[in-house]
Amino acid sequence: MLSNTSRQAIVAAVFSLGLAGNTGAATAAELVFWSMWNEPEPQAAALRQVMDAYTAANPETTFKVVWNGRQNQTKLRAALQAGTPVDFMDQDSDQLAGGLQKEGLGHDLSADFDQATRDAFLPGALELFNADGKIIQVPYVYNTVNFWYNKDMLAEVGGTVPATFDDLLALCGTVKAAGKSALVIEGNVAFYNVLYFSHYLARENGAGALGKVFEDKSGDSWKTPAVLAAAKATRSLWDQGCIAEDARGFQYPAGQQTIALGDTLGELVGSWLPTELTESAGTDFPWGAFNFPAVKDGVGKSTDIEVGLLSMMVLKDAPNAQEAADFVKYVGSEEAQKILVEASGVGVTRKGVAWPAALADAYTSAEQATALSPFGGGLGVAYPEFTSTILNPEYNMMFLGQTTPEEFVETMAAKTKEYWAAQ
Repeated sequence: MLSNTSRQAIVAAVFSLGLAGNTGAATAAELVFWSMWNEPEPQAAALRQVMDAYTAANPETTFKVVWNGRQNQTKLRAALQAGTPVDFMDQDSDQLAGGLQKEGLGHDLSADFDQATRDAFLPGALELFNADGKIIQVPYVYNTVNFWYNKDMLAEVGGTVPATFDDLLALCGTVKAAGKSALVIEGNVAFYNVLYFSHYLARENGAGALGKVFEDKSGDSWKTPAVLAAAKATRSLWDQGCIAEDARGFQYPAGQQTIALGDTLGELVGSWLPTELTESAGTDFPWGAFNFPAVKDGVGKSTDIEVGLLSMMVLKDAPNAQEAADFVKYVGSEEAQKILVEASGVGVTRKGVAWPAALADAYTSAEQATALSPFGGGLGVAYPEFTSTILNPEYNMMFLGQTTPEEFVETMAAKTKEYWAAQ
């Protein structure tokens, strides 16, 4: 019969072995990450730094990354169907919301985010793509949509940042008198050009207005005065000489290059523009950004903004779901967010983490945002096919002068009615 001392020694030894075994099984993990970045891109290098910092603090967690580029979600969907184990991934938030998240393939992270963690995000960013209040994706890169412009040129022509759409038209005249163009577009990028329409309609009727118009299954909401007014107002930018006539024929990126060359004041586009023009405009280009201005008698606020977020999502059947959730939470930390800013020059989603100097106005826009909508008013999230095949090309034809505003709203009313009748 064992003595008490012997029994205690054996129990202690077994307990010790059990702890050691459990610790290894529970915490040692190689997380498989499929990413939307290409490996040579600065954003990929920045994420690698974030992962290295996490592993340095948590040696039991390492990473295996597949750098897929922008078709990441498409490639991942096929891999999951084939049974490939993946722990987490990243993608444009709106594409993710309309794709894997909508298909129920995301892991609910709500329990991993206490109130303090949620409050650390810039206003509305974490909640924008919540599903029934559940946190399925976590945004980590933040792009705002603004008018991006040359501050020095604005000062040279004696202009000021417009507070209203009428002020914008007046500024166009001021810039034109100085021999320049106020705005530029990419004639072949319809989803950029529709930003004028989605913003004007939101200033008239409030954030998310475009989606509400489309969700009237009769199609009649397209025929309302506000929608026609938005179409006419945005078309008037050509009539008022805001945009140079030759911009109709520009093929991306010819339009934005005119800003770098000093021929154009600015463009309505995402906050990735300064990064895209770094080589041609230089690192010391005097970038400024202002929100789409208010519309007379409109109920929407000029502090309501459209955004293009990038998110991470833990897969529903992730082999290491908890470990992946812990890392995704870390990506939103101050330490990780600063790495992303410094290493890749992007805007990020955490309050108080300064964005690159060129994006300073965009950070203010995000910090003061009263409502967020996805890029283009959000219609592309829930109805991507209709947006890409009907709305964007039909609007672009009207915007470029190939059809009239009246023809545009009639076509959209008919196409919307057809769409819903087929569902």
